[in-house]
Amino acid sequence: MKTVLSTTQVATMLGVSAQTIANWIDHGQLRATRTPGGHRRVEAGDLEQFLAASGMRLPEGPAERQHTVLVVEDDPQVGPWLVLQLMTARPDLHVFLAQDGFRAGELVALEQPDTVLLDIYLPGLDGFEVCRRLKARPDSAGTTVIAMSANDTPDVRDTILEAGAAAFLAKPVNFSRLLSLLAVHQPTVV
Repeated sequence: MKTVLSTTQVATMLGVSAQTIANWIDHGQLRATRTPGGHRRVEAGDLEQFLAASGMRLPEGPAERQHTVLVVEDDPQVGPWLVLQLMTARPDLHVFLAQDGFRAGELVALEQPDTVLLDIYLPGLDGFEVCRRLKARPDSAGTTVIAMSANDTPDVRDTILEAGAAAFLAKPVNFSRLLSLLAVHQPTVV
């Protein structure tokens, strides 16, 4: 699997604005592709070539980018709590939040998270469908989905695992177990 970065991720790595990265891409200085939604994506190898040609150095190579985790949780107390706990326990993570399935889809396209911590029962588009859609798309099929629900029944667990989730956590979430799963599903870069 190739490492592909958003303009925001590249900008953060280089300490410049996302607009600067977009300008470099639009002027043909930095090679990039576009997602079906029109978002620019830069492969790590192309970024390295650009940096070498420009005489720039990167403190951390693209292969060492942060593990990104999208928390999808509609409960206004649980979602922010999970984000805070993850960021506190694992400062190396880049964690962001969506409160419904539609926003989760938008953020997956924009940020390309490595892991999605997905509540199953969401307003609008439920977690089963979010998981199916993520796994059906080539640009997100490799995303690890860790599902969670207070409805801990064999039917729910089986259905979400069949939809493509790597693991299921009963709510309230055992935080130690979640951290273990994140360690096991840490992305690898080739």
